[in-house]
Amino acid sequence: MKITRLLAAAAAIALVPLVAGAAELPKSTVKMLKALKMDASILSGLDKELAVPQAWVDAAKKEGEVRIYTTTRNKRWKKIGDILKERYPFIKFNHSSVRGATRRWVRPLAAFKEGRVIVDVIMDLSGNVFQYREAGALIPLNDLPGYGNFPEFARLPDHLTVAVRSRYWCIGYNTKLVKKSDLPKTWDDVVKNKRFANKKLALANRANLWLLNVWDQRGDAWGKDYTVKLFGLDPQLRKEGMSAILNLVGLGEADAVIPAAMNRVGPLAKKGVPVGHHCPEPVPYTVSDMAVMNKSPNTHAAKIFVNWFLSKEGQMAQFWANSSTPAHKEFYTNKNFIFYPEQVAGKKMAVLGPDAPKTDKTLTDFWNEQWTKKAGK
Repeated sequence: MKITRLLAAAAAIALVPLVAGAAELPKSTVKMLKALKMDASILSGLDKELAVPQAWVDAAKKEGEVRIYTTTRNKRWKKIGDILKERYPFIKFNHSSVRGATRRWVRPLAAFKEGRVIVDVIMDLSGNVFQYREAGALIPLNDLPGYGNFPEFARLPDHLTVAVRSRYWCIGYNTKLVKKSDLPKTWDDVVKNKRFANKKLALANRANLWLLNVWDQRGDAWGKDYTVKLFGLDPQLRKEGMSAILNLVGLGEADAVIPAAMNRVGPLAKKGVPVGHHCPEPVPYTVSDMAVMNKSPNTHAAKIFVNWFLSKEGQMAQFWANSSTPAHKEFYTNKNFIFYPEQVAGKKMAVLGPDAPKTDKTLTDFWNEQWTKKAGK
């Protein structure tokens, strides 16, 4: 017991704040707070969140850089990068906007299997964590001071990823073409009433973002039956990115799209695009994940970066730059950070359970089979 206490005390001493004082915020952070019209008090506890072992800092200074893949466009990333440069001037943050899933997660995994590490941090593994797990390509992240910042229900048992943004993936629709009375109350209603049959629905090849949650909750029998019925509506099979498909809905090329995230619909609606967001029950609550590659030559710099991203400052910076709803447990239900709060208030949620990795593989195989069959007709 004494040894345990001594070790805990030593660990506490080893944690050092990377900010000289609580009141000393980077100029870019002050600029962000002003732009968002928020008081600095919202960042209370930030020093503690950013306190990492001194050994990590020393090692990161020697490493000097961290290579990052995200889906955030470079122009938007600049807001995030400016804060990082001030906060950690000893690390070069080499960010790449990698929006194509193949390049973002397939290539790094293939390279790892060949004995090469081409990126240190990957964001948005798109439900493919199980493949990285099988290859031993990721490291556990539960030693990060900020690991407890995101909701417990979003954590994996092996701690190989962290949740960095929340999303409610539901339905995006054209407000000029779809009446509110046409909107389905449940996901089963989508395939029952046929309102969106015959090419009126644009379907993205991203079932892991929404169907996985409901499937995981209701079981394989329901999931397979639902998938067959969904493809039976004769939807448009779209290969564009999520934002591009939503823009097409706004132009009237389809009445609605599945899935659509509220943080993508909201900004378009503000610009005058005729799009709305609707969530049938249960509401698929998902998180975008972030992971650190195993055998990375920049492990400590990578962990410092991920820990910052989990902090209030990092989460707010992401919202400022990309309109992304934070995953931070103090922010993810905060009205300041979420579009269409009425679409989730009081509704049942579909959150991934412990068997999600197994469900994910079953869904992926069955969905791909149905997609290929439909696309070949």
